[in-house]
Amino acid sequence: MTRIDFELSHGQLAVFASSLKDPYNDWTKQHHSQGFTWRPGSVSFRSMVGAGYHWVEVEVVNHAGPVQPDAVRVIEVPFEVPVDGAIEVGSIAETFPLSLPAGSFLLRCEFMPPSGTDEDERVRLTFAKEDTPRFAVVRADPELSVGDELLTTARPAI
Repeated sequence: MTRIDFELSHGQLAVFASSLKDPYNDWTKQHHSQGFTWRPGSVSFRSMVGAGYHWVEVEVVNHAGPVQPDAVRVIEVPFEVPVDGAIEVGSIAETFPLSLPAGSFLLRCEFMPPSGTDEDERVRLTFAKEDTPRFAVVRADPELSVGDELLTTARPAI
């Protein structure tokens, strides 16, 4: 497991292939309501707070396993790690390069509440290799308004 600490900006946590020319996505009202925006090679998750420090755990597993019991918001999307394994995790202000095994993954993003008043927001990103990738809002907090159909396309932010 890898742990990353960084300052989140613009209320989004991004995961994208390092080689992507325009890695960030435009957000529509529906994307905002459902909590994520996705296109091949790039996904951004709406954070529970607009800005501030976050710590993110990243793990690669064969199967995702159960959702963390204290997770307030849980979203799953397909994610293709490129052949070179180079991805980045972070925000518009700062990203961290990671090297993962290439292939098709179910990417689960779990937002947990701070464990204390002075704690940063906690996020777990799980790349599950053997699970069937799908789009799902597994657990929605009151800030999300998920409709009958998820919007699973986005345009690059330019």
